[in-house]
Amino acid sequence: MDDASNSTAIPKKKLHTYLEELFKKKSSVRENALRILVKQFQTNVHYEFVENNFVTLIHRCQNCLKRGSALEIDLALQLIGFVVLTLGAGDNAHEVYEELLMLVPELLIKSKLSHAIKVFECLSIVTSVGATDFVDTERSMEIIWQFLNQETKHPSSVAAAAISGWVLLLSGIDRWNVSPKKWKESIPFLLKQLEEDDEHVNVASIEALALIFEIGSLEKFSNQAREYASMKDMKDGIMEHVKRVCNGTKQDTSKILEDDYDKTVTLTLGRTSLTFSTWSKLKQMSYIRKFLGNGFKNHMMENEHLHNVFHFAPATKCSDDLELYKPEFEEVVFRVFVPEVRRENCANRIHKSHNSLLSKGRTKLRNKYRSLAEETKAGYIADEELD
Repeated sequence: MDDASNSTAIPKKKLHTYLEELFKKKSSVRENALRILVKQFQTNVHYEFVENNFVTLIHRCQNCLKRGSALEIDLALQLIGFVVLTLGAGDNAHEVYEELLMLVPELLIKSKLSHAIKVFECLSIVTSVGATDFVDTERSMEIIWQFLNQETKHPSSVAAAAISGWVLLLSGIDRWNVSPKKWKESIPFLLKQLEEDDEHVNVASIEALALIFEIGSLEKFSNQAREYASMKDMKDGIMEHVKRVCNGTKQDTSKILEDDYDKTVTLTLGRTSLTFSTWSKLKQMSYIRKFLGNGFKNHMMENEHLHNVFHFAPATKCSDDLELYKPEFEEVVFRVFVPEVRRENCANRIHKSHNSLLSKGRTKLRNKYRSLAEETKAGYIADEELD
């Protein structure tokens, strides 16, 4: 992907200039460079630049996290998330994940609690990309869970961000891999959060319950499973509790927990439609969409990692003045030297055999036409149904 592929992109030399400014001693210079880099990586896919400057970008961001101003810390956390999301899964993303886990505890101490929302966003995005398996994912989930269960009451905005990040990570774990012991307090905790008089905390908690219902295996998420005769009874009991504590706006939101709730959402990106029908994919899409903001569409069209996550293939673009042509006539021509005495015996092998050069040449030509036809169709298709 070319850095200049989008009209709003700045030249590569400018990106390098701002990267160099992250080495400056003056805090205001670093803050300005981070602000511009964040904006650029949010709105455009700079894959080549990230690939070539990955180590420098991450190390400078980590330096800002350790020694920078409050603004530098927030911007560096954002930039790390954008860099990893651009780079996609692999060894580099996993390296960032491992190093971030060591920095998070220090960033979540009381004196730096103002950074908590950005910390959870960065941790959730980096883990969703860089985790190699469900064990890695649950390590990050445990960090968030321990924070949520501290005796100190956290601001509602911070609690909502933590729950939302935890839900994103849970959405990437298969039901069979969910730990049968680590999350026994989940459902009781979430039900308690519904008693809070804060819309954001309520919505995040209900989203978490919806995903847990979709995953199933409710016994993994509650220490009260033995009190019920069946999982259906347990779910009914949870729903009764939800209805009891939810009223007004909360009652409307809680409807997503009902079995007959239609959760299908369709996004139209360019000339391609993308349909979501599970809470796990809906959560991943909504979280990444919020994180990318105005850059969501550009990233969905150009970011290969997001194409893989959402099984999304944008329709091929064809400009009005550019068409795909195929020749009116092509033929297969080849020359074979055959001695005079063998010509009659070789005629059938040359012209009629399935393994002959002539037959292979015709097959190659047909494949060429087929490929050209598929490209033409992709260029003009208006809507494409994707699984």
